[in-house]
Amino acid sequence: MHGTPSPALRPVRPPLTFADPEVAAAWSLFRFNWRVLAGIIGVIVASLVTSQFYIQPAGYVAVFAVAGVYWWFGQRGAQSAAQTHPKLFFGLIALAQLVLAVPITVTLTYIATSIDLPLQDARLLAWDRALGFDFRSLLDLTNRHRELIPPLASSYNSIGPQLLTATLLLPLVGYYRRSGEMLCAYLLAVLVTTIISTLVPAIGVYGELGLHPSDFPQIEPGGYYATLRDAPLVRDGSLRELSVTHLAGVLTFPSFHAVSAILYGWAFWPLRWVRPLAVAWNAMMLVATPLGGGHYLVDVLAGIVVAIGAIWMARKIGEFSSRTPGGESDDAPGPRAI
Repeated sequence: MHGTPSPALRPVRPPLTFADPEVAAAWSLFRFNWRVLAGIIGVIVASLVTSQFYIQPAGYVAVFAVAGVYWWFGQRGAQSAAQTHPKLFFGLIALAQLVLAVPITVTLTYIATSIDLPLQDARLLAWDRALGFDFRSLLDLTNRHRELIPPLASSYNSIGPQLLTATLLLPLVGYYRRSGEMLCAYLLAVLVTTIISTLVPAIGVYGELGLHPSDFPQIEPGGYYATLRDAPLVRDGSLRELSVTHLAGVLTFPSFHAVSAILYGWAFWPLRWVRPLAVAWNAMMLVATPLGGGHYLVDVLAGIVVAIGAIWMARKIGEFSSRTPGGESDDAPGPRAI
């Protein structure tokens, strides 16, 4: 009989095999990242079904569509007969994961914040004082030296551009595994930060100290204002509509800016021509984090610890991936070598 052959008679596609172990490890890392992203999406979908949260679908559809286009072209490049352009297909796949990761992880933080455990600002401030840190002194020093504000503000606001730059640059210069590890560490750090912040929620040091804009006329703490705007509404149930275009940071402890400063410094470290600037710039981001985000010093210290742990775990996952024979995958045709 004519027709579609049964599954038993269909040819089995051999797994994709990469001759370069670095490329093979990167491929496995990116596959792991997809699994993490799928898990986060599953949690969000379950939360939408079981809670009063709802989404504005247009923005999320656009995010998935854009990510899908990048993924499709990247996957096609990896599955092509030649496979001679890992810089291109890893760059596209990394970009797909980034486009998807940022909005869904921020969405997850809103859902987690709604658990509404008691605020811990007083405790965090007490920890800062036990460490000898006086936020008001830092604030007054910055107000007196206005020349410090532009570079501090620029470094604080570079959290997004640096992530995009690293995502595009690392594959372009051949650091495929570092690219996969960076995105892996980013996802792991978001998950850990979200869990800790859910258990230790806070709004920020400006409110806890009773400070007003007149106390810091030269500074506009945009990150703190975003948390102050959304976090209380999410906690009391007033804000349940999730829109990609209106999401902001609602986590205080640990600070994800501090996480990002360490993560970016590590991501750019192999690039000797970028390393000095990356280290200095992200050290400045750490200094700016209490001011721009209204963070306690312990927020910053906790963020550093989370980042180091996430990087360590991502590297362990990368090492395990590199030991996988041939970097085999069960969802792409081959075998071909780069």
